[in-house]
Amino acid sequence: EIPCVRYGELYHMYNEVIVEVFNRTNLNRDELLFSKGDEILLPSAGEDPMDIGSASALPFSGIAIGRTINILRPKIESFYSQIYVSYYINQKLKEKIATLAKGVSISNVYNSDLKKLEITLPTLPEQQKIATFLTAVDTKLQQLTRKKALLEQYKKGVIQQLFSQQLRFKGENGEEFPAWEEKTLGEIGDYFNGLTGKTKDDFGLGKPYITYKQIFANSKIDTSKFEYVQINDNDRQNKVKYGDIFFTTSSETPNEVGFASVLLDNVEELYLNSFCFGFRPKSFDILHPDFARFLFRSELFRTEVIKLAQGSTRYNMSKTQLMKITVNLPSLPEQQKIAAYLTALDGRIGRVGGQLAGLRAWKKGLLQGMFV
Repeated sequence: EIPCVRYGELYHMYNEVIVEVFNRTNLNRDELLFSKGDEILLPSAGEDPMDIGSASALPFSGIAIGRTINILRPKIESFYSQIYVSYYINQKLKEKIATLAKGVSISNVYNSDLKKLEITLPTLPEQQKIATFLTAVDTKLQQLTRKKALLEQYKKGVIQQLFSQQLRFKGENGEEFPAWEEKTLGEIGDYFNGLTGKTKDDFGLGKPYITYKQIFANSKIDTSKFEYVQINDNDRQNKVKYGDIFFTTSSETPNEVGFASVLLDNVEELYLNSFCFGFRPKSFDILHPDFARFLFRSELFRTEVIKLAQGSTRYNMSKTQLMKITVNLPSLPEQQKIAAYLTALDGRIGRVGGQLAGLRAWKKGLLQGMFV
């Protein structure tokens, strides 16, 4: 149970500074090499040459350092800041290190190759100031990443409780909502097909259509990312409209079959990709679109859909079989309460995600300017 760092973790799990060691080894202590607390670690092998330039400062002593790792230690004490140099390597030397890699399927960089590389060092106090500042930025990134992950985990748990009815909302005056009703999808609405009779020459210009990727990516259709297809005057194609639900019909794995997304915007003229199909509720009083986006992505519904996947190398789902799936539906007021709560939760997750993306972009620009 000795804490250890292995080479693959340097480009998958750790950034410029290792703040927590995640894994352990049961190898005998006399077989291991241990850190002194002043090392910079770089993987000496990898499938992608760019991975090999992934430097991580290891500030802890007594950590087992795995094989296939180049270890940098200062010849003179207090000559450089390990954290500063780690950031410098990742920003300025990563591509250079990649060019030194040798090998075909697995690339290798040796210690002797790294010794020839030059690095620019300001005074030690300035190095330490830069390192402290960049570490603070990364700490904030880690906090936002953790916050987003916790919100997503919380949302997943709430959805499971809501759709299993372990958690119920109440009316404005505290009254209980009616019992949920079980209905098949065929009772709730009807399905329709996507584009038919189109060749590759028809795509690229024309009218907007919803892609497979848009459906798979989100429970709500992003209306800013349509692609285009030529629609002729005599074409008999199905147009989509607000409240329609779209399903992917095939995938490479059973777990990715039948992903759903709902159109929550009013559109003038919009079509659907041929590798998908639409589902139109008969009444929004029975199934409200804002509720549908969460219902069809819930674990309970996804479990039933996955059972319909058929195939070997590629899995497909039958539309007629999907229409036989039963769902439990609350009354319209309770649907709206559930949808409003989960939409607000999505908004919080989105805002944290936006902060995270903004801070990452700011850090990238900062690093590009700092080491010029």
